[in-house]
Amino acid sequence: MHLYERPRGQNRGILFAVAVFALLAALLLVGLVSATRRSDARETEMVSLALQRAIVTCYAVEGKYPPSLTYIYDNYGVRVDESRYTVFYDVIAANVKPSVRVMPTGGGS
Repeated sequence: MHLYERPRGQNRGILFAVAVFALLAALLLVGLVSATRRSDARETEMVSLALQRAIVTCYAVEGKYPPSLTYIYDNYGVRVDESRYTVFYDVIAANVKPSVRVMPTGGGS
């Protein structure tokens, strides 16, 4: 036996600490990814609600639904980041509420 030789099993404590640290780091990463996804979904929902409010406001003020998205953007102050969202706006008639869908494109930062 050498004078400075470590007894067997002393490295277990270090390995246990490294394993616990790795587990905590993985849990933190999973939590961050989950929070980011929830935030993105909430942001998409907020864009959709802003468009819906502008459509209803237009109908209340003007007596007809907006003919296009450009009309909403120009007259009701709604702004949509087109690099992050794709908006599908389907108009049937001036007196029928249009269908609006907002989808994330995934190309934004």
